[in-house]
Amino acid sequence: MGKIRPCTKAENIFMRPRLLVFLLLSLRDIEINEFEWYLRDHLFKQSGKGRQQFNKGSLASEITSLYLRYRNSTSQHMNEMINVVVGNLILRQVLNEFEDSLGLTSRLSRLQCSKCFYISYLGNNETRNCLRCSSEELHDFPKKK
Repeated sequence: MGKIRPCTKAENIFMRPRLLVFLLLSLRDIEINEFEWYLRDHLFKQSGKGRQQFNKGSLASEITSLYLRYRNSTSQHMNEMINVVVGNLILRQVLNEFEDSLGLTSRLSRLQCSKCFYISYLGNNETRNCLRCSSEELHDFPKKK
């Protein structure tokens, strides 16, 4: 008879359902936070061109055409993420919703964290904290000369 080998660390992780669920939820949070950054980036760039209103139904196609990161994403997956992120931005008073239309509540500012160097796009109604590390040490990006 052969010896029974001990589980590897990778195998042991997947044998613990609670840990697996936690890992999957954590990955989902990371994915949502990343998508929120891209959506804020898109809203910031569009508002710089004078656009303040956005059609919720066309955001998925706009994001997939502009950002290589989302080129191969399905429209269903994109719409799921848009619904979650738009809901968060409405709660934070960055966006208003009017039927199928979204509007910026104020101008977005592009700020860089002095601690972790993350670029945050913040509305005037939001607290001036880094969206990654929560630091209050933010400055305009790029720095004004």
